[in-house]
Amino acid sequence: MRWVFTFISCLFFLLNSQGQSITGIWRGYFSSSNGLYREGIQEEMYKYEIQIDQQPNNGIKGVTYSYKTTVFYGKATFQGIYNVKSKTIILKETGLVDLKIGDKSEPCLMTCYLDYSKMGKLEVLQGTFISINIKDKGDCGNGKVYLERVPDSDFEKEDFLKKNATAKSKKGNLESAKKETETAKFNKPKETLTGKNSPSGNNLPKPSNKLSDISGNTNTGKSNNIEKSNNAGKTNSAPVKKAAPTVGALPVTPAEPPVIQTMPQRRAEESNSSSVKREQTETETREKKQTPLPKVLVERENKLVKTIQVEDENIQIDLFDNGTIDNDTISVFHNNKLVIKHGRLAFNPISLKIKCSPEDKLHELVVVAENLGEIPPNTALMVITAGKKRYEVFLSSNESRNAKVIIEFVPRN
Repeated sequence: MRWVFTFISCLFFLLNSQGQSITGIWRGYFSSSNGLYREGIQEEMYKYEIQIDQQPNNGIKGVTYSYKTTVFYGKATFQGIYNVKSKTIILKETGLVDLKIGDKSEPCLMTCYLDYSKMGKLEVLQGTFISINIKDKGDCGNGKVYLERVPDSDFEKEDFLKKNATAKSKKGNLESAKKETETAKFNKPKETLTGKNSPSGNNLPKPSNKLSDISGNTNTGKSNNIEKSNNAGKTNSAPVKKAAPTVGALPVTPAEPPVIQTMPQRRAEESNSSSVKREQTETETREKKQTPLPKVLVERENKLVKTIQVEDENIQIDLFDNGTIDNDTISVFHNNKLVIKHGRLAFNPISLKIKCSPEDKLHELVVVAENLGEIPPNTALMVITAGKKRYEVFLSSNESRNAKVIIEFVPRN
């Protein structure tokens, strides 16, 4: 049994050491600073989807889709490598499968340098890219890439994703069937215990229906002989009256002596009672002071992104758009109270200040997406400045999930 447990533990460790699988569909956008596909445009935003097939040696291959309404559409094949330890990806487009562009546009292939990160259920690939012109191998521009893992594609799934889905379905069916079998075995009624020598249980002692058994008068021949010998040895003693057996009598618990409280005990109890009442009063006061929970915080998931401890009482909060300005709009709640309403994220920060104290240590900030901007999801960079310390937190929110940051004030000793 110990060997089996050790084997399973080693197998679990081996599987975990292989790292996070990135096989699947990733969708988001890339932004080009030089106008990647159209001349005279300073910055272009394109939707970007990649379908990744991770190989056993951590090589990757698959297809990419770049598109923006009717202006541009392209499908390309790619190859690359995934570094499990550093969680970095190099993805290089190798050829175009399909392309639809305008007359003044030039086809280009991208090389992406991406980092993998995970926040709860949200999995993200983000980084930068460079590109070259297919015709003259010249520079096509560079920019940023942001992708999230999604369950479905805007296009047709590649064959490796279909096979992977079929394999997972079969595996799930086998596991469910195995669980049902184990459950059926576990719930199977056990065989009734029977007598030692007879499988039918005829040798088991049968319950007695005698009145003497019920009344408790169960003197046997052995006990009568003992009584006779005792009486013979006590010829000079007075006869002893036997108490009549009581039918169905219950054991009587002796009454406990009354507890006499001393003055110190009474004072201690009164002190405890007064402290309990004081705590109840303080709790009721805090509950009255609490702001009712806004509807948007009830209907959406409030995902905790980070908890930060600060020593300074004065805190500065600045919110920027993370990357490209695409008209992301947010609202911010501080301890369930609305402090920023429909603020537009840009290069200039949306700012607010928080005052901490020993009585007011916890400060909960929830960022709510009022829209998804031109490029979903709604992303923001929160910069927290407390004295000489500065903290940067990347936030991502949408129409079903808010982003929450908790600031805890820890006074200096």
